[in-house]
Amino acid sequence: MSIDVKEKVLNMLKENLEVSDEVDIDQLGLDDDLSVLGVNSMTFIKLVIAAEMEFGMTWDDEELDFRNFSTINNIINYISNSPENHTSG
Repeated sequence: MSIDVKEKVLNMLKENLEVSDEVDIDQLGLDDDLSVLGVNSMTFIKLVIAAEMEFGMTWDDEELDFRNFSTINNIINYISNSPENHTSG
C-alpha cells in the first residue's frame, strides 16, 4: 500500500465528510467501518468524485456500491489497484 495513497484518502475523507467532534479520522483503524463517520450511499458518491479528481481515475459502474468500500483499506486498495495508478508509477 502506498503511504501517499493512504494520506490522500485520509485527507479526502476529512475534506468531504462532516465528521462529529466525537470521531477522529486519525484514530480510526484502516479496517474500521466507515459508517461511524456517517458514510452512506450518498456520501460515498461524494468520495468517489473526490477520488476521481484526486487520483485521475474512474470507478467501474458495477463496483459503485458503498458496501464494497466500507473501510479505508477497501478504498485504498481499489485506488492502488486501478489501472490509472499502475501506468503512472
